[in-house]
Amino acid sequence: MKANDHFRSECPECNSRLKRLPATRRDKSHVYCMDCGHDFGRYAFLIERYRHELETLELRLNTPLNTQTASGQ
Repeated sequence: MKANDHFRSECPECNSRLKRLPATRRDKSHVYCMDCGHDFGRYAFLIERYRHELETLELRLNTPLNTQTASGQ
């Protein structure tokens, strides 16, 4: 597995983009691929990884981190 594979939206095993999200948002809940059942890890950890990647991308593009202040709302 490459270092960036956990940021992909596709499942590393079957390439499906469908995910089964937990009914609750507790730390022990995991996210699974809907097609093959691959475990993406804990929901909170997955969200934090995506949030970090989004912030890095926004900094590279020089976009404001808070879209509400940028739009004046």
